[in-house]
Amino acid sequence: MVEIKSLLKVKSAIRASYSINKIATVLHTGDEDNGSILLKIRRKDSKSCLLGKSLSVDGKYSWSYMSGNMEEWFEENVINEKIDRELKTDPDLWVLELESETIWNPLELV
Repeated sequence: MVEIKSLLKVKSAIRASYSINKIATVLHTGDEDNGSILLKIRRKDSKSCLLGKSLSVDGKYSWSYMSGNMEEWFEENVINEKIDRELKTDPDLWVLELESETIWNPLELV
């Protein structure tokens, strides 16, 4: 199976966001071909959560909450610190911020 390049995934997420009047911002540009992608979802009250792909027990990659339990929101500085730690480990990482009141992942099907 051919993997879609990271840059194309990020561009498609931005376009999907704009199509439903949500703001999407690239916070960190990663490797255009194979960079992993983190999604920071930020509400208007500045609470945030963080999503990333991880390898599951069945050997497939799936989106999961990197910031805690499902539907758990944190102060933005907590999420930003988590992102900073991830970037120190993987500088090729993309970080995309979506402004949304609910957890929404435009990359779930990509």
